[in-house]
Amino acid sequence: MRRAVLSIGWYSTAHDVLIDHDTVRLLHRLCESVKSSLSARPYCAGTCPVSPEKLVLFYGADNSDVSRINLSNSTPEELDNLSNAFYDETYRKAREMNIANFATRFSARNAGLIDVVRRELLTNTDANREIKVELYKLNVYGKGSFFKAHKDTPRDETMFGSLVIIFPTPHEGGEFVLREEGREWLLDFAGMLSNTSQQPCVGYVSFFSDVEHEVHMVASGHRVTLTYNLYFVPETQGTIGTTSTPAPYEGSLAAPLYTLLTDPAVLPRGGYLAFGLRRHYPVQKRTRVIGYDDCLKGKDAALGRVLTSLGVAWNVLVFYRNGDHTTTTLTR
Repeated sequence: MRRAVLSIGWYSTAHDVLIDHDTVRLLHRLCESVKSSLSARPYCAGTCPVSPEKLVLFYGADNSDVSRINLSNSTPEELDNLSNAFYDETYRKAREMNIANFATRFSARNAGLIDVVRRELLTNTDANREIKVELYKLNVYGKGSFFKAHKDTPRDETMFGSLVIIFPTPHEGGEFVLREEGREWLLDFAGMLSNTSQQPCVGYVSFFSDVEHEVHMVASGHRVTLTYNLYFVPETQGTIGTTSTPAPYEGSLAAPLYTLLTDPAVLPRGGYLAFGLRRHYPVQKRTRVIGYDDCLKGKDAALGRVLTSLGVAWNVLVFYRNGDHTTTTLTR
């Protein structure tokens, strides 16, 4: 019996199985084909037109007067006042407010951006799942401000990504950079927002939580952003009643997997095939991953769907090596 495992961590093959060189080459070729099918950018981005009244922001610290600013036509003095409200140099040279200190009329859901996330970032059945949108923080980057390269820490096992809104305040620099597996994408929202024919509009970028990202130094002006945390609502609580269609790459993924799983030279006495997960998940010490089958994101979820369509039973397991370095252990 062949059984598929989507693994967290590393794995090794059983050392009592002998595979000839031709089979090794075939396996390598098929694995490269699977890897190629799963290689896609881990984000979606663009601009979105909004009405000026939706760009009004109210802000103020505890026990202070409340200020108002319209980010569609704000002056440098107004942006300086906003920037001076809060400051944090410990991790980023940028101004940050938590949600207790500001209110905005902008809504990512009402602007249609959650539908964009479903359509462009998520795939197949994930695109039909209900998404909880949590407004997280406001950042203001003045001249010389930046955000160091980092990965977001999921606040919950159902958190799958972030959505950042870039307001149309005049600025230069502050490019948003994403990196994954040796690839890099640079998004110049200052250029996007100044060159679009639709005014006013906001920029947006949504990405999976484990994608490294940073903000380059702002050369001039003020870069103002909102950040949302995105969560999957557990499937028992809500789904969207639409018919899903496979992502375009799922067909090209199914073919090499079928060839791999039906080759008699592969695990002739049965065993496990393990596929390392491409996304990161918040697994802590003593965490049981039994429920993670429903929390897979992006290409990990697509791999699970393709295996299911091929009639292959699969589970999410953790692989680790015992202290004697001789035994590989699986656990849920």
